[in-house]
Amino acid sequence: MSTHASADILIRIDTIDQLFNEASINPFSDKPIVILGEAGLPYTIRQELGRGLRSWKGKRLVIQLPPNQVGPDLQSQVVNAVRKYAQAKIEQNNASIRISRWRSVIGLCLAILIAAALLTFLAIVTQTLLSSASDAVIGIFAGLVTIFIWSTVWNPWDRLVYEWIEPWRENRILRSLSNTEIIVQPEPISADRTRPQA
Repeated sequence: MSTHASADILIRIDTIDQLFNEASINPFSDKPIVILGEAGLPYTIRQELGRGLRSWKGKRLVIQLPPNQVGPDLQSQVVNAVRKYAQAKIEQNNASIRISRWRSVIGLCLAILIAAALLTFLAIVTQTLLSSASDAVIGIFAGLVTIFIWSTVWNPWDRLVYEWIEPWRENRILRSLSNTEIIVQPEPISADRTRPQA
């Protein structure tokens, strides 16, 4: 039991629909997912990604519910639902990556064209209108144009290079989730709940 406990990823919720759906924020709860009104599985995936989790290998996903919420067929239903959610989310993330890459490539091409036009403009201006200007004025003007070029190119370049990483990392977790042991169990009853009221 102690070996499993160290490898468990725990999701504590009040009802099974909170595993996939957001609920009302409830700061009176003792469960972080319920307090924040988050959907349990996406919240847990984000938390584990933040801790550097690369896969679910060697881990169990344990979903704890109040005892009156755990039915005889719930285990198999939840396992099937988690598998379907993971597959659908992987497809959604793949589509997001493809869209992001296409938009970034198009945006980067447009930014390069704009940058080329601005460099041409800079060369013409410095040889005509600013031909008699001091080096300081030319330097300031060239610096401003360079900053504008850099800001134009940076955004699509940043999206092309970095934006795909987060959904890709999430997909790696979701794929390994297919082979993860999923346990649905009643949450332990605390001593405070069992203590008779005076």
